[in-house]
Amino acid sequence: MNKPKMILFDYGDTLMYEPDFEPFNGNKAIYPYIVDNPHNIELEEFSEYLLNLFDEIKALRGDLIEIHEHVFLRNVLEHFDMKLSVSIEEAEWIIMNGVSHAVPLPKTAEMLKVLKNVGIRTGIVSNLCWSGKALSRRLQEAFPEHHFDFVITSSEYIFRKPDVHIFDMAVRKSGLDKADVWYCGNNKEADIIGSHEAGLFPVFYDDRGVPSRLHERNDKISIDFPYLHLNSWDDLIDSILMRNRTSNC
Repeated sequence: MNKPKMILFDYGDTLMYEPDFEPFNGNKAIYPYIVDNPHNIELEEFSEYLLNLFDEIKALRGDLIEIHEHVFLRNVLEHFDMKLSVSIEEAEWIIMNGVSHAVPLPKTAEMLKVLKNVGIRTGIVSNLCWSGKALSRRLQEAFPEHHFDFVITSSEYIFRKPDVHIFDMAVRKSGLDKADVWYCGNNKEADIIGSHEAGLFPVFYDDRGVPSRLHERNDKISIDFPYLHLNSWDDLIDSILMRNRTSNC
């Protein structure tokens, strides 16, 4: 197999992980920015309503449809007749960083540098309620020397992986044939089976040195089609460099 022209990546637990994920802290972070609170809603009531509403929406939407954080936040603010001192976009960023701080997985920056050096384009396709703009901002802070061609989050395109619509959208944005695009993620069902069914070549990122709730679930899923299995980013670096040497011969 030749080297790809582009590799699309999952975000969470693939490029970065969030060791301190806690939704209450996101609600706590945005609460001081409420400048109009006519019903004197305290933080605890505010947060409880948000968390319960999110759980209700999640149960109704299922696994294949996403809701955007901006829509969710507007609903909550109007429910309480509240107003913020910041834009909805900045509020999202405040909440996102309150909920979690993201840390690059080992050797991610080195792997992205190799892809850049050999001319392989990159993009992001992530199941996420945050906007692509907010995720792009987080990625830029983490990897200031790397440029992703585009960042797709399910919140802005309705469909969640493994639905083929979100993969098809990424291929359209790439301007490439599916045969020239790889997709890399850490979730066998959403990322590996999903990308395979969409016609992309799947790459399974399976670093067991990083804690993940998906390890046990992934172990129960058998795959009967070709894919690349990575135990670390070193494996991808080696695979890409080998293909690059072959293509240059």
